[in-house]
Amino acid sequence: MAHSHIFEGLVCPVCNSQDFTHTDNQSVCSNCNSKFPIINNIPILINEERSIFSFDDFINQKNLFFDISNQGKFINKIAKLIPPLGRNWKSKTNFKNLRTRLLALDKRPKVLVLGGSIIGEGMQALLEEANITFIESDVSFGPRTQVVLDAHAIPYQDNYFDCVIAQAVLEHVVNPQKCVAEIHRVLKPKGFFYAETPFMQQVHGKAYDFTRFTRSGHRSLLRNFEEIESGYVAGPGTAMAWTYEYLLLSIFGFSSKINFLIKAWARITGFWLPLLDLLAKWNTRSIDAASGLYFLGSKSDYSLSDKEIIEYYK
Repeated sequence: MAHSHIFEGLVCPVCNSQDFTHTDNQSVCSNCNSKFPIINNIPILINEERSIFSFDDFINQKNLFFDISNQGKFINKIAKLIPPLGRNWKSKTNFKNLRTRLLALDKRPKVLVLGGSIIGEGMQALLEEANITFIESDVSFGPRTQVVLDAHAIPYQDNYFDCVIAQAVLEHVVNPQKCVAEIHRVLKPKGFFYAETPFMQQVHGKAYDFTRFTRSGHRSLLRNFEEIESGYVAGPGTAMAWTYEYLLLSIFGFSSKINFLIKAWARITGFWLPLLDLLAKWNTRSIDAASGLYFLGSKSDYSLSDKEIIEYYK
């Protein structure tokens, strides 16, 4: 049976009813009689009519965002020896701060992780906290996926979570405004929302990569949250590293094997580019060329006006 805590607070993705029954193989809504498969102890809680995903995608173990096949395992091991493309300078600190805020709450906090099939950058210490209940969700199977859900229709009750985390997620959804509205709905009053979203980055999710945000665009998207802190997790140097690699791929990349060699060359010869972020961080204008942004805020009843978004730019 799947983790029992993920069934608490559920609503039907089709009719929003709380009347669910669960077996080892499926969840059934008693109100509309919709059935949702449970595969390898992972519930598939999506509304097929309103999602780009289908039950068959998961029943047939189809590769979606991640390659979940056994192919390429040796290559993947070799790839881990190559320096990363960029540097994330803030996530680890941000998640430590978020952990402190969550543990200061009166009751055991409940946290929904969107895109949680793998451990996100810098999130290890937060996920190891025994006094926080995590629901790690994704639209792909992975080593940490507890439930499959579509963020356009999060199958949980209103005001249920103390925190929602969307690290490198909002660029991969068709309608980020709809997903943010859903995140706002399932958060408790003053509940925390943490997001990391790319700005100056090339496509990295193939067909599932849709959107980029400036800092002002990020704030506009999250206008219904009170800002606690924001900035960039990776700056202009990291953006340049992305551009360097993708320029080489655009000119010389004709096959998966050649692409692998190009990426290795770009990362070995361009490893120093992200270090320029350390110089650029002293200039506030560097956020206009940053690779990726972060935002930590709390659910608010107030929505920033367009004029306030314009004034937000620094």
